[in-house]
Amino acid sequence: MTERENMQMVWDRKKPEWVPMVGIASQMLILPEINDRPLFQNGKDWFGLEWELDKDQPNLMTHVKLGQSLFSDISEWKKYITFPDCKDLPWEMIGNRTKAMWARKEELMGYTVSNMGAFERLNAMMGFENGLCALYLNEDAYSEYVNAYADYRIEQMEYIKKYMDPDFVMMHDDWGNQNSIFMHPDLWRKFYKEPERRMVNRCHELGMYYMHHSCGIIDPIIDDMVEIGIDSWHAVAPQNDCEAVKSKHGNNLIFAGGVDPQVTDTPYATEEDIRGEVRRAIDVLGKDGGYLCSSAVMFSVVAGVDAIIEDEGSKYGVYAV
Repeated sequence: MTERENMQMVWDRKKPEWVPMVGIASQMLILPEINDRPLFQNGKDWFGLEWELDKDQPNLMTHVKLGQSLFSDISEWKKYITFPDCKDLPWEMIGNRTKAMWARKEELMGYTVSNMGAFERLNAMMGFENGLCALYLNEDAYSEYVNAYADYRIEQMEYIKKYMDPDFVMMHDDWGNQNSIFMHPDLWRKFYKEPERRMVNRCHELGMYYMHHSCGIIDPIIDDMVEIGIDSWHAVAPQNDCEAVKSKHGNNLIFAGGVDPQVTDTPYATEEDIRGEVRRAIDVLGKDGGYLCSSAVMFSVVAGVDAIIEDEGSKYGVYAV
């Protein structure tokens, strides 16, 4: 059985022969032309926001350059946020590049990542305090923005499917932190649930699976995520009640990630610490299948850690016959 076939069993809600490791069984298909944020280099995204590396930790993802807040009033969002039209991107070239880099399509699944969701985008452009307050200050404008964002991503999905043909799309929007979800669940339902449903539905219509990456505590809205048809939740930070969520939704939600970077990505982590954390994640999330294993933050920023995660997962994650 190939890695692709084994991973497909998880999507089909069947018990695979082993826990698929995301970094082994699938390949990220890079799409730099959609410049949500410069990755691992200083520069501007295609919304005009400037990003920079941490000078002390250049291996981390870029962050918004300090001091930026392009606007503060959500009612004026259209003056400052223009969603780029992707129809004029060099899609033929992108498709050919994808074919060349994804040479093992028969053996591995492929996926694309949308690096910033509507929540993260607004907070980046307004500043976090303004972005959080915007939920309360003008509900109509906020809702209009989130729906426009969903339209923007749906258009991209159509071109991505046509020219890249990935198996799944990973949408990225961190709705939680280590202590709680960033907004009351009812506010998430008011502003995000239906736009997210539209993205999920279009992704499915195009023949792709929909994975949503969200760090932090979001278990108060997992029932809603299942209801709108999200196939997989990536991150599954252990700050959530993962055992309870797995027990309730193990048959209708695929758990992806799960390996805690706060254990694996510290200067003090030993190889046994890393391997032990992989075993913990598989024990909690891998029961009877339904689990795709990786770091909760997609990939480690510490050299050598992903190789240990994948090695331990491959050895420990074999299901008994």
